[in-house]
Amino acid sequence: MIMIGRNAFNLKYLTRINPMRKFILIATLILSASGLWAQKNDTLSLRNAKTLADSLKIGFWKPRNTQFGINFSQAAFNNWQGGGINSWSIGALFNNRAEYNKNKGAFVSDIQFQIGTINNKGQRRAKSIDRLFMEVKYAHRINPTINWFAGANFLSQFASGVVYENDGLPTERKRTISSFMAPGYLSEGVGIEYKPVPYFVLQLGGATLRQTFVASDKVFTDFTEYNKKDDAYGVKKGKKVLFETGFQLVAAFDKDIAKNVNLKLRYQGFLAYTPKRVAPEKNAIDHNINLIATAKVNKYLNLNFTLLGIYDRDQIDKFQISQGFAAGLLFTL
Repeated sequence: MIMIGRNAFNLKYLTRINPMRKFILIATLILSASGLWAQKNDTLSLRNAKTLADSLKIGFWKPRNTQFGINFSQAAFNNWQGGGINSWSIGALFNNRAEYNKNKGAFVSDIQFQIGTINNKGQRRAKSIDRLFMEVKYAHRINPTINWFAGANFLSQFASGVVYENDGLPTERKRTISSFMAPGYLSEGVGIEYKPVPYFVLQLGGATLRQTFVASDKVFTDFTEYNKKDDAYGVKKGKKVLFETGFQLVAAFDKDIAKNVNLKLRYQGFLAYTPKRVAPEKNAIDHNINLIATAKVNKYLNLNFTLLGIYDRDQIDKFQISQGFAAGLLFTL
């Protein structure tokens, strides 16, 4: 439970509400807060600053980069002899990046939310994409291309992930193998970053702490039974959190590579200093890759391609890939 003044907010409530409502609630709160802060500081800089040097002394927000999109696709067949299945899908995305500069320091926040569902006639509804990512960082300039930084990032999902097993029974068994905060990954670290150009940064975090959360008992039980393992995402039975220390490498690229075409690419690798398992050979590097390419057709219509890649032996000893292509509406605020 989080206490703010006389009001209390229970995290358990957030895990129970509808995933799409959860998506809208978190995005709205973040957008409202960042808008108020940015507006206040921008006004101060415009009134008092005549040069970039003056602005750096006062402190200023760079123009906020906020995007909200809705994607939809549909297919229908009637007496169609070529075959096909009636289907529809819908998805939403929210991106918000804010940067505040003062003297040699810069505070950066980056938020990326995505959620989608697909519905095929005669089949169960399933997720097409589900990602909740937030990052905050403070960087202090050492020279024009090198900074030291301290930051934290959080990665999880909005909706439950389910699988179905037959087990030779007349009815299938539904297993929930993931949900909000199961798993959830929180990383905090300090280190050195190399930023030769505004759209690319390479971070080396030699002192990084990472917590892996599995807050749901049902997810723990279903995950271990389905995968025939003793732990869920590295968290042992009777525990809710796995604590690790290690080295983290992050490479991020965010640039308009052509007119009306933006590419966001982020790689995060983590190597624990202490073995995550009894067998030393299992102490491999965890890899997480996220790519989002967005092309604006006009002011509101857009096409976007998403690619997610994960390699984490605490989940499965295989490389996981999720990709999707969609068209819809994109609003830039």
